[in-house]
Amino acid sequence: MKNSKLFLLLIMVSISGVCFAQKNDEVKVTIKDKNGKRSAEILPHFIQFGIMSKNHQDFRKKYNVDVVYQNCVISPTLSKQAEKNNLALAKELTQKYGEAWKKDLGIIPYGL
Repeated sequence: MKNSKLFLLLIMVSISGVCFAQKNDEVKVTIKDKNGKRSAEILPHFIQFGIMSKNHQDFRKKYNVDVVYQNCVISPTLSKQAEKNNLALAKELTQKYGEAWKKDLGIIPYGL
């Protein structure tokens, strides 16, 4: 009886740990004003893979779009998700700004 309760407790703890460990890929930019108040903003973003990351702060300010770097391991699911996301965002930026945004970004987004 004790072993079954302990086993159930371990399973519940394991499952709850997996649920909280899920990664949220929304990019939130938090800004403090001089009064210490914070505002958070969720930005659309390109998904890139690799350990090398570049600072895209100027691009973020100009186009209100960020770049999120994920690890080097690319699963088929992540690849399709990144490609779909990046193509849609590139299409939107091209409609708004023409081809100029590509030069300002300085990288070729995954899947383009």
